[in-house]
Amino acid sequence: MKSTKTIRSVLQYRPMALGILVAAAGLTGCGGGGGGGDGAGSTTPQTGSPALPSLATYSYGNFKQIGLTPQNLPAGYANTRAYGNFNGRSLGFFRAVETYSTAQPINNATPSRFEFYDRLSNGTYELNKDLLADQNGCLHPRKALVADFNGDGRPDIFVACHGYDAAPFPGERNKVVLSQPNGTYAISDASPDTGFFHGASAADVNGDGRIDVIAVGSYDSQRVIALLNDGSGNFTRDTNEARLPKLGNRNYYSVELIDVDGDGRLDLVLGGHEWENAPTQYYANPGDFMFGSATPVTIPAVANEGVVLDFTVTGSDANRTLWVLRTSGGDGTFYQSRVVQKVNVQTLNSTLALNQRPQTWIPWIIPSVASNSRNVITSDNLADQLEITQ
Repeated sequence: MKSTKTIRSVLQYRPMALGILVAAAGLTGCGGGGGGGDGAGSTTPQTGSPALPSLATYSYGNFKQIGLTPQNLPAGYANTRAYGNFNGRSLGFFRAVETYSTAQPINNATPSRFEFYDRLSNGTYELNKDLLADQNGCLHPRKALVADFNGDGRPDIFVACHGYDAAPFPGERNKVVLSQPNGTYAISDASPDTGFFHGASAADVNGDGRIDVIAVGSYDSQRVIALLNDGSGNFTRDTNEARLPKLGNRNYYSVELIDVDGDGRLDLVLGGHEWENAPTQYYANPGDFMFGSATPVTIPAVANEGVVLDFTVTGSDANRTLWVLRTSGGDGTFYQSRVVQKVNVQTLNSTLALNQRPQTWIPWIIPSVASNSRNVITSDNLADQLEITQ
């Protein structure tokens, strides 16, 4: 493949409406990883009071289809993050901060700290200590999804968690952060399922009007599971074996429900460790979210850049493009590069829009508009200094 580097320093982005958003954690574990920046913005943040449209009914729409621009995030390493009108007045920010180290035995591991922030008029964020009485989250959070999981019209958060990131890799339960009648939030287990959950995506997959979750990276033979919502934010594992493809023990860690082919239906996209028998694929939605019988479309692999982290879609028809965020894996290195693959959905023609090594990996990419009205692929974190012309 021909590699063309189109990265530029992020300068000023023009203000855009910021909706009730979702963003989430990067893949720092599954055998490797590292820090993705300290979250401190390096250029002038946006100011003003962003508009807050209604919640979408699927998590991808609540993050990557509302005009999000790079944010001046609070200092401190935290890739598990989300955005929404949590305080009932303005845009806010949620993050989960890890507090343990695998250098210490598992018995000494402490839970992550869940935090809410309010966005100030100068574009920075201030810790809101009133929304959570108990900040103790799961041990190792990986991805946060925003949607209205309990049906009260307010944004809630589903946090995919994988537990202690070293042997014996016991896994853990996912968490849900649900809005309460008094305006605060409460943390609880999302379901009884224990697994090494890395990725998740939310949508109503069984047609009952309640927003469900598909999670990936568990330790059972299915690897990807559907968690059905009872309408109150309590989840139960779906027993319909036709819902999802059978992946066996292949190492998939990233999942998204996203309209890849542009037909208005949310498709299932899966990625992980390509060199470990986990090709990057998407399954077209037949109309009822029954992906078990769908024929997968395989996205071209990228040699030595086989850790697949995130997905974004832009354009339409012949210009429909799937952007795949990657980092190194398959050549003995792990999480030591920053790579963005550009794939034409119709032809599957693949090029590298960004190929940097060595470079600090990043967890998420989003479509956005720069100050000169150019359509770009960037990060929700201003400190990542990422900008790729679409």
